[in-house]
Amino acid sequence: MTSSYELPLIGGVVQAQRLIVPIQVVKGLESYRHACRMAWKLRTIKGMTRRTLAEHAGLYATHVSDYFSVKPNKRSLPADRIAAVERVLGNTVISQYQAGQANLTVLEEMQVARRAA
Repeated sequence: MTSSYELPLIGGVVQAQRLIVPIQVVKGLESYRHACRMAWKLRTIKGMTRRTLAEHAGLYATHVSDYFSVKPNKRSLPADRIAAVERVLGNTVISQYQAGQANLTVLEEMQVARRAA
């Protein structure tokens, strides 16, 4: 006679690893567009298409090529989609760039988060 047992979840959920780029690299980025392009270049799945990114990050497929375009007059990645894009690409380049623009270090960000909690 077979029976099934429920096993309780021990610990937490394993999250996918994300690449955190050295601060020297982030400081060398000229603009938000360059940060987006670097994030695309450093994607963990090299064969990923822009259409796949759109599907997994909840973006319009027709807009994705604009977000990573070399041309400055193209539309920019909306701020509310950065976390989803970084999750799919597997790196934090865009968030790191934005934090650098606000002159915050990772340690300062953590301290602010602890005070808010």
